[in-house]
Amino acid sequence: MVDSKEKGSRAETLVKNTLKKYTGLAFERTPLSGALDAKHGLKSDIYIPNEKNIYAIEVKHYKEDHISSKVLTNKDPQLLLFWKQAVREAEETNKKPLLIFKFDRSKLFVAFREFPKKDYSHMFITAQGLDFFVAVLDDWLINEKPKFI
Repeated sequence: MVDSKEKGSRAETLVKNTLKKYTGLAFERTPLSGALDAKHGLKSDIYIPNEKNIYAIEVKHYKEDHISSKVLTNKDPQLLLFWKQAVREAEETNKKPLLIFKFDRSKLFVAFREFPKKDYSHMFITAQGLDFFVAVLDDWLINEKPKFI
């Protein structure tokens, strides 16, 4: 059985490698993965060393799918809790929030604020005063070609 720390580390490595593949940038896992104080500018899970990072990238990997009707019906849906954490850490470091997540045996997904520029599959979620888009990470990277630094 895999513990949650191992699962999180594997997800961070997968995200790091995926971002490197699409952007050519030298993404790395954050030392202590988000445990550093905001004054270090490293509250997120993935970053590009020695660069001014535009996004605070939070990575989550959980057993079950959290994109469901629970987003609208549960008191504290997990996806919204993930997004709130991404937003909080982005605000603490003066960056844009970016949540990259997956569930067991799924593709990577991305949650972001910017309105999509191209026509590709995505959804808009508005709940509990939060507004954000969700797409498959590969699709978002190919279509949006986001700037990370």
